[in-house]
Amino acid sequence: MKNKKNNPFDIILSETPNFSEEEAIHLAKKHYDIEASAENLVSERDQNFLLRTTDGRKFVLKIANSEEDPIVTDFQICALIHINKINDNRISVPEIKFSRGNRKSIVLTKEKKSFVTRVVTYLDGEPLFTSKKSIPNIGIAEGMGRYLAILGKSLSDFNHSGSGQNLLWDMKRALSIREITGHIDSSSARIMVERALTDFERYALPKFDSIRWQVIHNDMNPDNVLIDISEKRKVCGMIDFGDMVYSPLIIDLAVAAAYLDTDEGNPMLLMNHFIAGYNQETPILQEELEILFDLIKTRIATTVAVLEWRKSFRDKDDPYLELNSNDRSINLLARCMEIPRDHAIQNFKKICAKE
Repeated sequence: MKNKKNNPFDIILSETPNFSEEEAIHLAKKHYDIEASAENLVSERDQNFLLRTTDGRKFVLKIANSEEDPIVTDFQICALIHINKINDNRISVPEIKFSRGNRKSIVLTKEKKSFVTRVVTYLDGEPLFTSKKSIPNIGIAEGMGRYLAILGKSLSDFNHSGSGQNLLWDMKRALSIREITGHIDSSSARIMVERALTDFERYALPKFDSIRWQVIHNDMNPDNVLIDISEKRKVCGMIDFGDMVYSPLIIDLAVAAAYLDTDEGNPMLLMNHFIAGYNQETPILQEELEILFDLIKTRIATTVAVLEWRKSFRDKDDPYLELNSNDRSINLLARCMEIPRDHAIQNFKKICAKE
């Protein structure tokens, strides 16, 4: 298959793969010798099936969007192999299961389209925010920070030709979001998003040449963080490496911090503890701290814009939209906008100076 040079909006606009659970069962048996039931899982642009075997094992069959460049899928696969080879027992990520022909992925064809497909092990744990038992608190926030820093270290020497994917969620390309802000119905929300992008362009973007870059996970959102609810405050796994990209390291922190909120009061409370936890493992540079708040606001703004844009062309019963309400993001962005930029910078510097 030839490499694809997609506009970052193309893959979201495209239809997700449409394989049935019966087809997933057949594929797992034929290509992976896995006899299992299959349950369709919610995904933004790909199609995933939870496979359950009769002896209790669980896997995830992941079928990439036909618009995704095969080299990008290989990038994601090789990253998991790389992390698992390092074998740092402080973190857990899915493992690649090789096919019958000892291949790390296979290519399926349906309706004249090609889909790169792989199987990964299923990680036990409860996604953050899915129950009262896993609601984030100070301990969980700090644990998330340490976990992301350790994961970042494991990726610090990883390189792959697919790491430069043209991804809508890649914050270094955030100014492209201006193309879709017109889909935001609320004028107040639209103004906040535009302000966040202006601050990103003015303060953050010019500093990118002078800070650390590497491959980053780029999507530590609550659905991708697994909590061991039998042990309070323990992060036990990270999943979904589909948004990985080569980008400034500080963006990894900003993405995760943008989802840490208590719904009321000081929006920086959990962010502070997350950043402190990260800084314990990987000290954050002063130049990075000076743009961190701008990046957090940019990620929230991106979430607001993308979800509003997606509503304009997806069915109202789109499972992805049902799971991702914009109310929380708009509320958090509004409260962050009330915080003076200099205050936020000094706050983050103070937090990191304590460590």
